[in-house]
Amino acid sequence: MTVKSQPSFMEQLRIQRRVIWALTLREMITRYGREGLGIIWIIAEPALFIIGVMLIFSAGGHTEFTSYPTLLLWRNGTNRVVKAVDINRALLHHRPVRPLDIIYSRILLEFASATAAFVILYLFFVALGICHWPADLLTMIIGYFMVVWFSFVFALFMGALAEISDGIERVSHIILYLNLPFSGVFITAAAVPLPYREYLLMFPLINCVEWFHHGYYGERMATYYNPQYTIISLLVLTFFSYLLTNIANRRVQST
Repeated sequence: MTVKSQPSFMEQLRIQRRVIWALTLREMITRYGREGLGIIWIIAEPALFIIGVMLIFSAGGHTEFTSYPTLLLWRNGTNRVVKAVDINRALLHHRPVRPLDIIYSRILLEFASATAAFVILYLFFVALGICHWPADLLTMIIGYFMVVWFSFVFALFMGALAEISDGIERVSHIILYLNLPFSGVFITAAAVPLPYREYLLMFPLINCVEWFHHGYYGERMATYYNPQYTIISLLVLTFFSYLLTNIANRRVQST
């Protein structure tokens, strides 16, 4: 009798990587289709949102668009993962597919499309003279990564809550709207007087966006953020997000 050995950690990692990629492609085709513009909408959809917001706020003299893509990361990422597992519950009958893989695939697609739209539009606007090259490219990239990190754990947290409680799905849009004043997109930390600025900087998201702003604007704009606080708070949020995700997974698997 031959006993089949359990796959090694690296083999399991490769399997899950293929599963997540397959789920991402499935989501891409389901959402955008194969005909017409098809997957071009992956970039066109967030690009149109960025341009639309930019045109609206340009009337008030705000022509720089660099902050708007950061809004897409946590806003769209959260919208896509809420009840994603419940909608795709049939996929869990396939042994390699885990609830987390469904969430990962949706987050990956949203982040990839938002980032691609940002890079393409940014280079285009630089060529037109609407935007300028960043003062510190490395700091800007690190700041963007911090926004991605926050958006990932926030989407994970909200997705897990939605699987635990049906009420979260109904109020998720309200929670996202309430986050706008703390996003650093429409109101920068420099525009908020003390002592309220100190309270505002207790929110990790605005620290991440201010970090991103510092890399782009440099000395041209006053920025306020605490790198140590940002990293520690994101680590804590990551821990609690995965803790809540494990609780949600057990609930999904038991039903």
